[in-house]
Amino acid sequence: MGLMLRYVLIILTSLLIASFSPGAVIEGQVIEVDPDARGYRVLLLMVDDSGLEAGTEQVFRAGPGDTEIDYAGRKIRAQANFYANQWHLEGIFPLDGIGAQAMGDANKRFHKETATLSRRSFIRQGDYMPEFAMIDQHGRFVQIRSFRGKPFILNFIFTRCQLPEMCPASTARMAELQNRAAEAGLEDLQFVTITFDPEFDSPGVLRQYADGYGIDSGNFHLLTNSDPQICEDLLRRFGILTIEEDGTINHTMATFLIDKNGRVAYRKEGSQWAVQDFLDRSSALK
Repeated sequence: MGLMLRYVLIILTSLLIASFSPGAVIEGQVIEVDPDARGYRVLLLMVDDSGLEAGTEQVFRAGPGDTEIDYAGRKIRAQANFYANQWHLEGIFPLDGIGAQAMGDANKRFHKETATLSRRSFIRQGDYMPEFAMIDQHGRFVQIRSFRGKPFILNFIFTRCQLPEMCPASTARMAELQNRAAEAGLEDLQFVTITFDPEFDSPGVLRQYADGYGIDSGNFHLLTNSDPQICEDLLRRFGILTIEEDGTINHTMATFLIDKNGRVAYRKEGSQWAVQDFLDRSSALK
């Protein structure tokens, strides 16, 4: 009986491990996005798993944030996982679209420039923003220089952060600042949040995250990238320290006020910054 029980436990453990095994990385062209059914219909162009076949169409389930993005007609890369008797897409990133090539070129230059700098050479108050490009919560390719001419608040977070006094507190303050800036008539003020967990924080995840905080996406830009190297370069340049341990990311924080010329007008360390302080400093910018 003991041996039989051990055998059953081994089988059950194997099945459990199999059910959580990594899925397939796919590339494909999106034929249709159905937000109501939370579905994607995709022509598969590349598959690294025998359960799916390149050259065929496949219907996938996707998260609510992903199905709010109109990827129809565009190429994507994603993780395909089979569970609950159907295929699901997770970690969806666009591969093409306006600005895709420009993003790659800008980030190659940014990486080359970053590699030449000392670890102690990070962006301080009075410095100018470097040139780089990301993908926003709408699946659009965004050059940071596109914000020139308007001031913006910049911070770094990751959506899975569970410490109330860290990322959740910082995002709540950003959302409050957005509301109060609108009330104060600061129409040009923009808000930029960059994730340092791009493997999880896809555009769709960031979109859902913004919805959860009641953020108005009109002037609030949550940025990610399918290339983790750019995020590592950004953390180094902005002096944000991270370490992965115990299934999470421990990190420092800083919030920046960038003026319309791309200069860092103010840098505040930590997550416990005052909304009124940034509101006053934003109002004082000329």
